[in-house]
Amino acid sequence: MPRDRKTEDAQDLFTRGHDAFNAGDHREAIECFSRAITLRPDVALAYRFRAYAYLELGDRVRALNDLDHAIRLKPDDPQAYADRAAELYAQKAFDLAIADCDRVLKLDPGRAPMYGLRGRAHAERGDTDGALRDYATALANDPENRARYLLWRAQLLLDCEDYAAAQADATAVAAADPTNAEAHFTRGTIAQQEGDHATAAEAYTACLALKSDHPFALLGRAHCHFVHRDYGAVVADCDRVVALVPGVVKAYELRGTARKALGDLDGALADFNEAIRLAPSSVMPYNYRAGLHYARRDYAGAVRDHMEALKRDPRHAGTFNQLAWVWSTCPDPDVRNGQRARECATRACELTEWAEPGFLDTLAAAHAECGDFDDAVKWQEKAMGLLGGDPDREADYRSRLDRYLAHKPARVTGGPNV
Repeated sequence: MPRDRKTEDAQDLFTRGHDAFNAGDHREAIECFSRAITLRPDVALAYRFRAYAYLELGDRVRALNDLDHAIRLKPDDPQAYADRAAELYAQKAFDLAIADCDRVLKLDPGRAPMYGLRGRAHAERGDTDGALRDYATALANDPENRARYLLWRAQLLLDCEDYAAAQADATAVAAADPTNAEAHFTRGTIAQQEGDHATAAEAYTACLALKSDHPFALLGRAHCHFVHRDYGAVVADCDRVVALVPGVVKAYELRGTARKALGDLDGALADFNEAIRLAPSSVMPYNYRAGLHYARRDYAGAVRDHMEALKRDPRHAGTFNQLAWVWSTCPDPDVRNGQRARECATRACELTEWAEPGFLDTLAAAHAECGDFDDAVKWQEKAMGLLGGDPDREADYRSRLDRYLAHKPARVTGGPNV
């Protein structure tokens, strides 16, 4: 029988491409697979493996094109659909990813991991019931990847604010494998969302003991330290975040706020400036820097930055509140503006349905600045009624109520009352 030299050459090129891929030389792999495809354009496997090499190089468009071609050549290949489903999910084409998962499971119902991937796509689309069904099926049929599915489900339950169920899933993973850093990180995230900052800090620390360069565990723990007013620890953790991932705006905001609390106003200013440079369209860096200006008694500078924040989000209740606070309480009569303060404070309360005690406190201060002390007393008492038994805040609010009862406006030289 005569030899098919073209087939032999294509097979040799495919083998060389496969070897290059396994050796990590993805450009050489693409070159070999491309030459093989030129000789044998009817072989689906060559397109699929070239897609893998493109993905390693970050060329997702060419990878997806090759997976499409592989499926056209071999429409009954479940692996090609599975590969394309994973890439479509990565590209946030969730409906298309679900369709490919459906095709895989029709061709090969035993591929339990596809239930997990389809569950994630359902979760991203907001189909919680569909996601939970798929996660349950994956857990029942793929025990090898149980930890992965439990953590995915925990994240979904966290998004649904079912904290107890989310924590149960994450804790189960951590108990089964104490070396699973992501399980501890997820435990920390859930506890932080619940407001249990001590448990969150412990979980983040456990994660960092296993993976010291986990930037989001560091950032999460920094938040917990901030709540506990351990500002030095906040700065230390944020230093590590910035060293690992220099562009995380929240790290600069948090470190700047901690530095301000420590009295390092120059360091705080540098952090807020960097946050603004990184996110010039964001509201909060301007508000943080405004608070620093207020602490430095640059009240006009505080107003300017709050106005910049308001330009970026004209419905940001916190910005209205902070502007009203400056115009109501700053010691500089050239900056104070009672009428504008009352307008801004009222808008902040409207946006939060009159349920935020700090905003009602500001509204009371605005009325006092306008000389309307009866209304100031009324709103201050309403604010105090919403504090929920916080003795420190009650004492602070009481001090202003006493001033209003004495027909004296509030005057504050520190940062804004947020």
